[in-house]
Amino acid sequence: MFFASLITTLLLSARELGNPEQYPADASSHLLDEYDFIVVGGGTAGSVVASRLSEVPGWNVLLIEAGDNPPLASDIPAMSISLHKSDMDWQFRTEPQEGAGQGLRHQRNNWPRGRALGGSSAMNGMLYFRGMKGDFDEWAAAGNDGWSYDEVLKYFKKSEDFRPTANEKDLQMFYHGSGGPLTVQRTESPNLARALLSAAKEAGYNELDDINGPSQLGFALLHVTIINGTRCNAAKAYLGPAKNRKNLHVLKKSEVTRIIIDPISKDAKIVEFKSPDDRLHQVQIKKEVILSAGTINSPHLLMLSGIGPEAHLKEFGIKVIKDLKVGENLQDHFLFPGSLHSIRKPENLQSNPLSFLDASYEYLTRRTGALTDPGATVSGFIKTKFALGSRPDIQIMFFVIPANNTDAAAMFGDALGLTKETILSLQEMSKEGDVVMSIPLLCRPSSKGKIQLRSSSPSDYPKIYAGYLTSTQDVDTMLEGINATTRIMETDVMKGRDARREKLIVNSCQELVFDTKSYWECMLRNIGGTGFHAVGTCKMGPSSDPEAVVDPKLRVHGVKRIRVADASIMPLIISTPTYATTIMIGEKAADMIKMDWLE
Repeated sequence: MFFASLITTLLLSARELGNPEQYPADASSHLLDEYDFIVVGGGTAGSVVASRLSEVPGWNVLLIEAGDNPPLASDIPAMSISLHKSDMDWQFRTEPQEGAGQGLRHQRNNWPRGRALGGSSAMNGMLYFRGMKGDFDEWAAAGNDGWSYDEVLKYFKKSEDFRPTANEKDLQMFYHGSGGPLTVQRTESPNLARALLSAAKEAGYNELDDINGPSQLGFALLHVTIINGTRCNAAKAYLGPAKNRKNLHVLKKSEVTRIIIDPISKDAKIVEFKSPDDRLHQVQIKKEVILSAGTINSPHLLMLSGIGPEAHLKEFGIKVIKDLKVGENLQDHFLFPGSLHSIRKPENLQSNPLSFLDASYEYLTRRTGALTDPGATVSGFIKTKFALGSRPDIQIMFFVIPANNTDAAAMFGDALGLTKETILSLQEMSKEGDVVMSIPLLCRPSSKGKIQLRSSSPSDYPKIYAGYLTSTQDVDTMLEGINATTRIMETDVMKGRDARREKLIVNSCQELVFDTKSYWECMLRNIGGTGFHAVGTCKMGPSSDPEAVVDPKLRVHGVKRIRVADASIMPLIISTPTYATTIMIGEKAADMIKMDWLE
C-alpha cells in the first residue's frame, strides 16, 4: 500500500518538479533575422538581463542558451551535488599546477558550471550571501563609479522577495526587499545546526541575526533561494514570469561560437551560433550583444572573436580586434574540506533505503523533510591575525554528511575530485556517526590565475590555470582558518555530542605528524581547491586601468555594442559566495542599458 501511494504521489508531483512550463518555450521555429538585444547565456545573470530588457515592449530580445531546461533533480534542494558531472554541467577542469591539488584525481579541480536555463543557479547550493560593504566600496574606490555598496544595495533589494520567519520579524528590513523575483528565506535548521551555532558562540564568535545585515562578522543560520521546498533558480524567477512576452525569444541547446566585429569600425555586427544539429547560424545585432556566459565562457568567446591579449590570439591565428587583458585576473575562493569530526550522537542513527523512501514520501507529499536540506545551514565569517582592515578574511561553512550515508560521502568526495582512497576513508567515518566537515574558505585570496585558449575552435574548452596558493599569505591565512574550526568543534557544546577529530587518508601526508603545521599545509596543498566562485576574467575598470576589459557601464573597452554582465566583471572577488552578487550585476546591467538606450 505504501509503495503504491508513493508511486502515485511521485507521478502527481512530477507535474510540478522539473515542469517545462516553468520556462519559456524554444524559439528556433520562429527566429528573427535581427534583434535589438542578444543575450549570450541564459544563466544566473543572463536570465536577469533578458527578462528586464524584455520589459520594454518595443525591444526584441533574443536569449541564447547552450543547455536545456534544468532536470527534475535540480528542483530538489538535497540533490544539488548529484548534478555535478551530469548533462547539465559543463564539467570544466583546471590544469594541473605545482603546490595545489596534488592529491586530487589527475591533480585537477572539478569546476562545475550550469549548462541549462538558470545556469549555475540551477545546480549550486542555493546559499544567498551578498558580499560585504567594504567589497563594493573597494570596487568604487578603484574608479568604478556607481558600484559602491550604497549604490548597489537597491539592486539586491530589487531582486529579492525576502520571506522572514517568525523569529526574523525584527530584522532590519532596510537591508531586504520584498516582491522581487527571487525568493529568499532562512533554511530549516536541524538541531545540529543550532548546536554548531552555540559552539561558535562558545568559541568567542558573535551570533548574527542576519548574515546579510549590516555586519557579517560572526555566525548565523543561512538564507537560501528555496520556495515551498523547491529550488528557486534565476530562470524560474526571471524568465518564468516573462515566458509569454512576444518580444522575448529563447533559443535552447544552441552554442554561440563567436561575435563578428567590423575590424575597421570595431562595431559588433553579428552573433554566430551552432544549433543542436551542428549547423551554424547568424543573427544580426541591432543595438547590443550582452555576454552573460560566465567567468569561463565569456572570456573564451571574447578571445575567439578577436578581443584579448594580442600575442596570445596571434598564437592561434585569430585576427586581433582589440588588445585587452581578457582571461587574466582569475580569482576563486579557496576551500579546504579536510577538517573533520564525527558526531557519535548523531541526528539520525540509521540511514537505509527505507529511511530514504520515508524522506522521499515526505518531500513529495509535503515538500518538507530531509530532501529540502541544501547541505549547509550555518556559516560564519572570522578575522584571523592576518586580516587587514575591518573585513573578515575567512568564511567557515559547516557541511554535514549524515551517519551511515556512504553514498552521500562518495558523492561529495567525487564532486571535490578526491581520490578513491580518500573517499573510502570518508565513507568509513560516516559509519561512526554524522560527519561534520568544518570548511574554511579564503575570502579574498592574493593568488590569481588566468584562462587561455586551448585552440581556435569554439568546441575546445579553454585552459584554466587556477593559480591556487601561489601566495604564502593565502597559505598562512588558511592555516589560521583550520585552527578556528578546531576551536569551534572542541567546545563543550560539541563534546556533549561526543564530537571526535577524524583523520582523512591522503597518501602524500600520511607520514607527517597529525595536527602539526606541516601536516595541515600538506593537506591544504593536496586536497584544498575550488570554492566554486570563480570571477574576474573580464575585469571591470576605468580606461586608465591597463588590466580592465569593461568600463563601469560594462561596455568592452574600445569596441562598440558589446557588454559583459556576469561574475567575470568583478575586479576583486567579494568576501562571500557570489550567487547573489551575480544576480545584482544582472539587475544593474539591465538598468544601465535601459538608461543608455531609452534616453
